Amino acid sequence: MTAETSTAMRRVTDFLAELGPRWGLPAEACRVHGYLYLVARPQTESELRDALALSDTALNEALAWLADYRLIERARPDAWRTESDPWDLMMHALEERRRREIGPALDALREAHRAALAEGAGRRTTALQIGKLLRLAEDLAAIDAQARRLSPSTLRQMVGFGALAARFVDRTFGRKDRT
Repeated sequence: MTAETSTAMRRVTDFLAELGPRWGLPAEACRVHGYLYLVARPQTESELRDALALSDTALNEALAWLADYRLIERARPDAWRTESDPWDLMMHALEERRRREIGPALDALREAHRAALAEGAGRRTTALQIGKLLRLAEDLAAIDAQARRLSPSTLRQMVGFGALAARFVDRTFGRKDRT
């Protein structure tokens, strides 16, 4: 990173590069996205390459992935930008993951469940287990569909209220970690 890149920025972008792969995301794309968020202004490819010490190939792959997931956009022909509101970023990312993953996951589980049922009594346990997994995925998809009906401000308020309640419970009854 360049001298203009602060220690705090480096810590955040390095953290995101470590965190991303745990969620199935490319490390360098997470670094680039984090940097664009932190600088909060359009950056040229040259500025990004220098700030993050990336090769042309790594930068191009990261930018292509981020653009494909609609997490960045061109601010002008020679520069990229991202949203400055972390809630907007999260909602964009969730929408894109939803679009790409929920339908195919449900289709795969439904087909596997049908196949296990067709195999008969020898696969009863398998069919039962797949059925439970399918119901969970369908329930989560239904919750997601209803949450998308809420305005962003209502969703923020609900999450904020839930977090406030969780902190109150922690302070009142003590924190109990499940391990």
